[in-house]
Amino acid sequence: MPDETTDTILEGVDLAKLSRWMDEQGLPEGVIAGAQLLAGGSQNILIRFERGDRSYVLRRPPPHKRANSDETMRREARVLRALAGSDVPHPGFIAGCDETEPLGACFYLMEPIEGFNPSTGLPPLHAESDEIRHEMGLNMAGAIAALGELDPFAVGLEGFG
Repeated sequence: MPDETTDTILEGVDLAKLSRWMDEQGLPEGVIAGAQLLAGGSQNILIRFERGDRSYVLRRPPPHKRANSDETMRREARVLRALAGSDVPHPGFIAGCDETEPLGACFYLMEPIEGFNPSTGLPPLHAESDEIRHEMGLNMAGAIAALGELDPFAVGLEGFG
């Protein structure tokens, strides 16, 4: 079992407060375990952890927020909610906090996605194969096409732009 980390503060996220908030949301109970900061984000904080036999990724603004950081989190969460059930590849939305308490910023929880950030480099398998990189490009185009097929009004994104 991963290390229990409920009493830890990781990158400005008080995991004990997060755990209490998760209880209030009716999410699976348990100790937050295996919390780790994910690399690859340029501005926001991403923390992966386990709780109650489920994996999560928390996304929140950095400790020194910009003026619109909380609104950005609210907008991202709104889009993830809207994509549920669509053909657009995306992490599943689990829960979100539109208030700045308990963590000092708006945040949301989403399902983890295994993969890598191609803008920071490719794993050897991908870097060494023209075919795999071509397939990556086709998959990206397919995802954009699936996004274009969505009716923003039908998925609750009226007024989003």
